[in-house]
Amino acid sequence: MEANYLQKELYDLIDNDKSVFDFIQSGSLDGIWYWDLESPENEWMSPKFWKILGYNPDEKKHLASEWQDIIFQEDLKLATENLEKHCADPDHPYDQIVRYRHKNGSTIWIRCRGLAIRDENGKAIRMLGAHTDITDLKRTEKEIHRLKEEYKKVFNGTQDAIFLMRVLENGEFRYVRNNLSHQNKTGILLEDIKNKSPQELLGKEKGDIVIKNYRKCLSARESITYEEELNLPGGDRIWLTTLTPIIKGNNVSHIVGSATDITERKRLELELEKHANYDNLTGLPNRKLFFEVLDRKILENERDNRKFALLFIDLDGFKDINDKYGHEVGDEVLIKVGEKLLKCIRKSDTVARMGGDEFTIILRNIKDKTTAENLVKKIHTVLQEVIYIGDNECNIGSSIGISIYPDHGKDSETLLRNADLSMYEIKRNGKSSYKFCVTT
Repeated sequence: MEANYLQKELYDLIDNDKSVFDFIQSGSLDGIWYWDLESPENEWMSPKFWKILGYNPDEKKHLASEWQDIIFQEDLKLATENLEKHCADPDHPYDQIVRYRHKNGSTIWIRCRGLAIRDENGKAIRMLGAHTDITDLKRTEKEIHRLKEEYKKVFNGTQDAIFLMRVLENGEFRYVRNNLSHQNKTGILLEDIKNKSPQELLGKEKGDIVIKNYRKCLSARESITYEEELNLPGGDRIWLTTLTPIIKGNNVSHIVGSATDITERKRLELELEKHANYDNLTGLPNRKLFFEVLDRKILENERDNRKFALLFIDLDGFKDINDKYGHEVGDEVLIKVGEKLLKCIRKSDTVARMGGDEFTIILRNIKDKTTAENLVKKIHTVLQEVIYIGDNECNIGSSIGISIYPDHGKDSETLLRNADLSMYEIKRNGKSSYKFCVTT
């Protein structure tokens, strides 16, 4: 580089005015040093260096042993090795970070740089060096490292599956990373997800599905939570996912996804719902669910001005089967009865077990009594067929009471009571028949 007139002027000022040199070394450095390599014990250290280490410069001698006693010994070894290499080869830099022990016991980090002054034969006879205090920088680096490690522990230690996405300027998404829990639960490794779009990672169909929620979060500019079922390499799972946007300025730069695997919870919810609403033996709707369906049918038919029939069925001869063959055979008969009833009705109709050997059926869209009677005859005939449980021949019949909405009642209690009364009238008159309600 061609010398500048200002550079020459500055060099002249340093030669002629000692205060200029003092300003440079005190204002831009944290200490300079000048070392006699021919007499290694002698070394001049500027006062600022000692002040940084908490010492009174007036109490310090200009000897190498002064600083060598307070430098970390492993760092002294590094500095000595670099000094030897620099003296042997001018192209090898003398530049390293070393630690000193402050007078109060704390650690001070110093960047130590030097340049060998050589004689006409190229032998290093002096070292001119500079100190720069980088303790604050090191503390900041240490804090950043600590925070980074804590982030890693939280990111990878949580049981939730976490993933991070970058939002591109065109509104598209690219995955940045996923934590260990996400990798383990989804079967998608970090190298598989990194820099991939949802379509590239999951295929177009699945990618298009998940991206809809990503765009909802982007549009809302606030956290959203939703359930989703995804078939991923780790299996078919149900997730409760929360997406949180990271907003910088006016733009969403990233989206953080946190997903909890709720597959087992959903399974338990379904089990609880099943136990609450379905008969454990036959699998048919139980009394509770029957009344919910019945109330709903009343509202629907009131709105549409339609009729439906309610059948109350009591099995004839069931007690004899329990007495003769035992309750296990009796339970199998009830299961078979449930299966027979399901085969007799339409998919839109409802069969329920009320308890014991009592069943109810809701037959929807009944135009008139004749339509209902045709279905009732079919059910009554089917239930008279012999049921075989192993080697046991089980013969039952049925007494069926029927009420029609709204002719025989406009609420569930009235409809069921009238069907029940009709069924008991059959029981009193010889059983094994069916009867429509005649009251209004």
